[in-house]
Amino acid sequence: MVIPYTVHIGQMSDRIRFGHPKGRNGAALRLAKHARGWLRAILALCALTMLVACERDAEQTLRTKLDHWFYLGETVYFQSRSRCTGAMIRLESAYLRPTIAVQTNYDRAKETLRANGVAAIRKADMTPTELTDAMLMSGNGDFGKQALAAGALAASCFNGTEMGALLFDALHTPGATLVYDTQSSGLMVVDPGLSSLFYVAGDVW
Repeated sequence: MVIPYTVHIGQMSDRIRFGHPKGRNGAALRLAKHARGWLRAILALCALTMLVACERDAEQTLRTKLDHWFYLGETVYFQSRSRCTGAMIRLESAYLRPTIAVQTNYDRAKETLRANGVAAIRKADMTPTELTDAMLMSGNGDFGKQALAAGALAASCFNGTEMGALLFDALHTPGATLVYDTQSSGLMVVDPGLSSLFYVAGDVW
């Protein structure tokens, strides 16, 4: 009796050994070999897809977004996982592009965030940390709360790295610019001394 061929890869070798006509063994072996080759290719593609899916942000996509607001130079650090992203990018200029106005007033920063979904604030004599605290205390809590949350949720993507230490310094640098984007839940800090942009974003599990 001739056992009909199937494409079930796990049973292919057993069917070849136990019942296929001798004259067809070569063709069956080739079929099994090709099937295993396709399986390996499919598994490799799935692994690559899962790896990409584990990133919250793609570096080039993020740079394209940020380039709308900043004069970007080279990327110094980039780490993106499923729930957080941390990046440090050199800037060609510490000034922001005209597409985003830098506010010096808490109320204006809050209004801009609500209207545009993104806002920037800077005071020459205050650090971003002091700005956040002041906004929380003044009743302009939206900007401050969301900025703090973004930093806390993204911590795993930069803690323990050189970027983490530099970001900490930037957050305590007077005159550094603080930016928040509601669409990406992204917190940005521009350190004028380093001419660098720090970007952190995180999601709630």
